[in-house]
Amino acid sequence: MLILDQLFDEVEIGDKSPLSPGRTMTEADVVNFCMLTGNWVEIHTNVEYAKHTPFKQRLVQGSLVFSVIPGLVGFGRSVAAFYGIDKLRFVKPVFIGDTVYVQVEIIGKREKDDKLGVVTRRIDVQNQRGELVQTSEQSMLTHRARLDA
Repeated sequence: MLILDQLFDEVEIGDKSPLSPGRTMTEADVVNFCMLTGNWVEIHTNVEYAKHTPFKQRLVQGSLVFSVIPGLVGFGRSVAAFYGIDKLRFVKPVFIGDTVYVQVEIIGKREKDDKLGVVTRRIDVQNQRGELVQTSEQSMLTHRARLDA
């Protein structure tokens, strides 16, 4: 079972997921994200501008990479709500055409009440070369018992 679909009492600090399936970041992703957010910063949208930056090419928005994490790891019905994020870092650039993968490790848990606990996960995103490109600590309100369907 994925550690993202385990109840609060089922997870242990140190539990680690396997590497997720990959997702290639496309030009369509970047353009659609620009449309959705209004983030038309030239490093993402202007090929000629990007050629003259230290990166020599356009970057995928770090917030877009962050946004695809739930689709790669899946959050099952054990998660009641996203509770917060800490220590989000964009470690290396992600370029159009890069494929990203996610690995999750349980780094903390605490009881909230008799129905919920808070589980904190380190979320590491790597590219197709195995380089860490993004990391964060995400906390989720997690059920202590399965909800009836």
